[in-house]
Amino acid sequence: MTDLEALPPSFEIQLNIKGKEQTILVKPDETSDGARYYNCILDGETLTQIREETDGKWEQLWGTLDQEDIDAIGNKIRK
Repeated sequence: MTDLEALPPSFEIQLNIKGKEQTILVKPDETSDGARYYNCILDGETLTQIREETDGKWEQLWGTLDQEDIDAIGNKIRK
């Protein structure tokens, strides 16, 4: 069973997506097997769900962003 208390709190990142500066709410979560992923929310709607792979690359689990935007979000999360 996942210990949700161990997850870091939600936080906001500022990012230029599709030519516009956006504030994205990032909510960390875990799969049932303990793999960390991030829900990225824009204007109250889920924009994407991403996770960092073991090789350091960011993968989109849900959403329609291009890889450039996924990497930009991932790099902000990593900081």
